Amino acid sequence: MACQTCRSQTRSLLRSALRAGAAAPSPAARTVATPAASATRQSTTTRLTTVRSFSSSEPRQLLGLRDSYRVVGASERLFKVCAKPADYRITDEERKQDIVQKRDDGEEIGKAKDPENVWNKTFGLQPSFSTWSHVTMLHLYLINARLRCFERDEYRNWSQQMIDHFFFECEKKMHLDHNITSSALRQRYLKDIFVQWRGLLLAYDEGLVKGDAILASAVWRNLFKGDPDVDPRYLVAIVGWIRSSLAALEGASDMTFPQQATEILEKPVEVFWTRLEAPFLSDQVDKTAPAQTPEQAQAKAAAAEKVAAAP
Repeated sequence: MACQTCRSQTRSLLRSALRAGAAAPSPAARTVATPAASATRQSTTTRLTTVRSFSSSEPRQLLGLRDSYRVVGASERLFKVCAKPADYRITDEERKQDIVQKRDDGEEIGKAKDPENVWNKTFGLQPSFSTWSHVTMLHLYLINARLRCFERDEYRNWSQQMIDHFFFECEKKMHLDHNITSSALRQRYLKDIFVQWRGLLLAYDEGLVKGDAILASAVWRNLFKGDPDVDPRYLVAIVGWIRSSLAALEGASDMTFPQQATEILEKPVEVFWTRLEAPFLSDQVDKTAPAQTPEQAQAKAAAAEKVAAAP
């Protein structure tokens, strides 16, 4: 019996092949008129069947099919980068022993695969399906914003593949991590996630156009669920990371986009948080440090004057 991942990949390949086949024009049947008896001067129409082969196919159709398979592999590798930062797990042992923790709203809480990741450790988000899905969708939004620069057909192909990988992974987590065995129930949850995805696109697009305050509000509503106790510096750090990532993705070339996007998305969000936290830490150090002697203060002032006088 095939595993869930194999079935997901097979469905992706079949969908790509079907889309490529639907876009290709069907070969029209050719008709040839053959003369009948000279006495009656009548003609009959004979329909000839054409045999398809690679040698008779248009090069554009073959390249389109090849590109579809190429996009499947490249988009899967890129999606794994998007899904990794806030990934979590709930083991069968925890479920059998009934020790799976839950939030106040009943959502199950797992264990982060990387306990040191910034989303769970620094920003205080709990390792749950909601956190993972929204962090992943945030990364997917950055990719989707860059994909809009492609040609229409290429954008649709890339965008659909990324969404397919995301929803396949969502369904797999529901089934394996959260023990949701009902297919109808999983489909209902997936429809709700799709509605969230469409709303997230509009909210983040509005933030990019109207300014950082609107973008921070969208991050607060989606990622932090409107929690009034969230540290505003978290929002500032995430908005800075979004802006920086979009600027770097904009500078990536179309030919090397998958490789460059992987490097850009792996850029740590901690960099922006450290820049915000450093001034506060320095103030605390200054307050707790012992008072300087007059000689130390004089030496420090002299060093500052030398620095200022240097060309």
